[in-house]
Amino acid sequence: MRYKLALTNTLTNQSLVCFNKSKVTNNLLLASAFCLSFSAVAETIDEEDEAIHLDQLTVTARHVKESAKDIPFTINIIDDKQITEKRETTLEKALNDTVGVQVISNMGGAKSIRMRGVGSILPMSGDDSSVSINVDGMPQSINNTTLNLLDVERIEVLKGPQGTLFGRNSEAGAINIISNKPTRYLEAGFRTELGQDHQKLTEGVISGPLNDMLSGRFAVRYDEADSILDNRYDNKPVSILRNKMARGSLLWEPSVATSVLFTTEVEDAMGMDNMYMMRPYSHHPKIDIPNGSDKSEKNIYRFNLKVEHELDNTLLTSITGYSYTKHDTKSPIYEGDLYNHLVGMRPPSNWSFLTKENLFNQELRISSKPEAPIFWVAGINYYTNHRHRETYDVADVFYTTNPMNANIRRKFKTDNIGVFGEVTYPITDKFKVTAGIRQSYEKKNYQAKWNANAIYAGATPPGTPLMAFDKQKLTDHYTTGRLGFNYLLNDNATLYALYSRGYKTGGFNDEGTDFAALGISDQAYKSAYVNAYEVGLKLENDTSTLGLNTALFYNDTKREHLMAYNPATFVSVVENYDTRSFGAELDGFWKTPWNLEIIGGIGYTNAKIVGTPTESLAEVKKHNYVPDTAKWNANLTVLHSVPLNIAGLTLETRITNRYIGSRKADVQNNFGLKPYNKLDARISVKGDNAEVYVWGDNLLNKTYDLWGYYIPAMFPDGPDATIGSPGRGITLGVGFAYTY
Repeated sequence: MRYKLALTNTLTNQSLVCFNKSKVTNNLLLASAFCLSFSAVAETIDEEDEAIHLDQLTVTARHVKESAKDIPFTINIIDDKQITEKRETTLEKALNDTVGVQVISNMGGAKSIRMRGVGSILPMSGDDSSVSINVDGMPQSINNTTLNLLDVERIEVLKGPQGTLFGRNSEAGAINIISNKPTRYLEAGFRTELGQDHQKLTEGVISGPLNDMLSGRFAVRYDEADSILDNRYDNKPVSILRNKMARGSLLWEPSVATSVLFTTEVEDAMGMDNMYMMRPYSHHPKIDIPNGSDKSEKNIYRFNLKVEHELDNTLLTSITGYSYTKHDTKSPIYEGDLYNHLVGMRPPSNWSFLTKENLFNQELRISSKPEAPIFWVAGINYYTNHRHRETYDVADVFYTTNPMNANIRRKFKTDNIGVFGEVTYPITDKFKVTAGIRQSYEKKNYQAKWNANAIYAGATPPGTPLMAFDKQKLTDHYTTGRLGFNYLLNDNATLYALYSRGYKTGGFNDEGTDFAALGISDQAYKSAYVNAYEVGLKLENDTSTLGLNTALFYNDTKREHLMAYNPATFVSVVENYDTRSFGAELDGFWKTPWNLEIIGGIGYTNAKIVGTPTESLAEVKKHNYVPDTAKWNANLTVLHSVPLNIAGLTLETRITNRYIGSRKADVQNNFGLKPYNKLDARISVKGDNAEVYVWGDNLLNKTYDLWGYYIPAMFPDGPDATIGSPGRGITLGVGFAYTY
């Protein structure tokens, strides 16, 4: 199929960018980008002497507005420009370009996040998270790792344990997502995109005053794309990925000192794109499953109320949040190509999972004001989560005594109360000490009911129990905190060192069936904790046009979580391992006087398992590498803009390359995943209010693994296999944006 993409100047009617699909190549696109972008560099060099001054980067990583360079730990900022221009429509996509952060696919299941090698090796449950995700101060569950990013001001990635201020499940770090707020002036925007693989995106936003004290903002998005995988039956995508999202917010400011912000949003995500397939892949990967046998529908509703009131020297804040998540999935148990290879047949099968989650959070805190000479914050937090998980519509006629051949209903309830405080005190004009502590109390309750289906009942001897129950609870109280210092070498350089302690509570396995198959309660997994050490240097010049951050880190983690799983028997047990990671990170930016900006980072992480259980179903050896954690990873972005001297138009070019080094695929280190580069580009022509652009993802058309897993032989001397999921190949598209 041939088609033509063209960008045309509406005043001169002359083509600016034009290519045919059948003729486009990676080299042509990159050459066009550089030639167009740098053709007028000589016209801009005479601006070299003009001083460029930008405001220092302000963040709320400690709940108070402060300069990023004053914070005694590593923080990476993903701003709205990057989110938009790099087409990072989900949190997962945004984090993929952050050094030292790994989004773990967990054998195609619910995704989780690991930072600097710290995090669950294979999560036990929907509550087993090592990185706290917060949207406008409201914590989110692990089910929202893939949440959509709509009308976001910035994302703050906080590395190292953040339990002091962000509470539970933040032993590796925290992610702070800040949405755009209603404005006191009228603004609006619209964006639409079309691309290969039937990619479509349309979004809009409007904001402004409603009266003297009330402002409102409303944003909406719809996007869709074909699945990466085709079905071998009809050579069509196995699924169409559709996302719908809307957010509305009202800001009431009855006085200069008081503000009340209410936000509500809804998100629907449809389509499954995390199914496994046998490796190696082709450039057009296909899987063998019956048509219509897969389904994934996720619905999320969030409500958030934030009240702030300023006193003479303090700031009072209350954040009340509630979210409801429903996730319904259906898929075959056995993929045809894999099981034809393993056992010579594709057994007919299916299973479905329905998860419903209600989350409520209330936080009250009092803090210093921004720019106060002494930073301090204190508060109390209450968190409760009710999660129901049902396994239903299971039909496994191959392994008929599979304990998953049942209807299984599980209820998880978590209650947590935390009291916290942190202070940064200036000992001298150049030396500051930071100390923080949090005391938490957590209670968990678990109930499960197992009802065997007809397949299981017909395959087991008479008298075999066909119903089973499990009921357990656990309580935990723990202390997290940190101690560090900042030393101002000069006005542009800050040296810091930090010790922090992170903690993650234990809990109950989402997939345990011992209570049904063996008649004993499923084992609860233990808590995990980490002692983390970091030293670093933050550099930034007076005009904020040049910055460099470097950090060295060491993490000693005890009792990290692993769900040991046997794919032949579907038995899963909980195990705890000690891990150790160390490494270095370097990132920076340079905004040159020639309309050229360079942003990049490189990281090294060495993460190993250093302590194993005496008896292990997973058979993990000491000194194995932590899977899915590359030793080396890096990213580089080059941006250039130049006036075209045509009706006030500007040409902007963005080229980004992400490098992920080799890493072990599974915890046993049976095999590794190859390194890869992912090259993306975007070329746009901008006017005062409008923009037209072309984009290309994975321009080198590299085939790479998102994850991998080893499947042992199903019978003596039988073949084994490896499975995984590939990344999307090269895709090209065009977009248009308008702002008012």
